[in-house]
Amino acid sequence: MATKKKISRKKLREPDEFVSTTTQILEYVSDNWKVSVSMGVVLLLIVGGVFMWRSNRAKKEQKAFALYHVIQSEMHVPQKTNQPTVKICSNWDKLEKDFQGTSAAMYGTLQQMACLIEGRAYEKGVNKAASLLQNTSAPGVVRVLALFLKGCGLEEKKAYRKAEKAFKAILKDPDNFLKDTTRYHLYLCQLNRGERAKAKTTLDGIKLEAGSDFPFPPILIKIDKARLGLKSKS
Repeated sequence: MATKKKISRKKLREPDEFVSTTTQILEYVSDNWKVSVSMGVVLLLIVGGVFMWRSNRAKKEQKAFALYHVIQSEMHVPQKTNQPTVKICSNWDKLEKDFQGTSAAMYGTLQQMACLIEGRAYEKGVNKAASLLQNTSAPGVVRVLALFLKGCGLEEKKAYRKAEKAFKAILKDPDNFLKDTTRYHLYLCQLNRGERAKAKTTLDGIKLEAGSDFPFPPILIKIDKARLGLKSKS
């Protein structure tokens, strides 16, 4: 059985013009690089600074973000081993209930999705995407992250065809800022479905140029390309 390697946690801060947030980051990947990528990657990609919150001076937003930070702090306290994942992740429900429609509530929903999927409550995590994807006032980056999390949840539960559909939709979105990461997830789905030719084409499209959003060691792409008989261009 492949073991999973945990990569160090970091804290990211938004620029001064944005509402200050901090996000604990956890990523781990499978040694054989062919199983579904862990939800640690998702937490890496949900970074403070992707939201251009303009109403941070509003009292409702300030109260919402205050509660957001409280819940985030509680989530980082070691939980009892026998406590159900759904119960642990439900801490975010209060934010959604009391401050629905605020930026903090949307951000909290993304965190809850990641929490549920990381805890293998895939169906509940995927279903959480609906409220964000149906919200026409949600920023484009929120929709991209919601769809990305949905795709990852479907990938984790091995619903590769549905996950592939989600990742393809992200690649067509002009607000997508996860191009290489999305392509890698799409490649994994195609490979796991036995579509080797499509997988090779998708993988070959990952160039890893300067500023790439890809969160894994670049050598991973070279290894995968070698396994599929592709010449690495990165």
